[in-house]
Amino acid sequence: MIFIVDDDPRILNAAGAALRTAGHAVTLYGIARVALDAMHAAPPALLITDVLMPDVNGTALARSARALWPDLPVLFISGDVGDTPRDAFAGLPLLAKPFTASALCLAAQAALGNAK
Repeated sequence: MIFIVDDDPRILNAAGAALRTAGHAVTLYGIARVALDAMHAAPPALLITDVLMPDVNGTALARSARALWPDLPVLFISGDVGDTPRDAFAGLPLLAKPFTASALCLAAQAALGNAK
């Protein structure tokens, strides 16, 4: 299961559709805290998260998720990282918005393939 977290429903739905078309099981979350609550039960195969969100930013979400599941692969997606320092990404991949469905699928596959 891939978790996608983004506060923009257009991005969330388009990303979900692209990955489902590519054969992935996907769960969509518009609120980071809800996604994190779901991760307490079981880890997703991949966490795809926006960086700038109103409740919890993507880097904080990734840190919290990886505290639960240290080997969890993460793919950040963002059109604007604001003043987020580069080291906040902990060397994890960042796919710039806007992206194509094929670019998202390739980035997701690479993140899944690079999972420890």
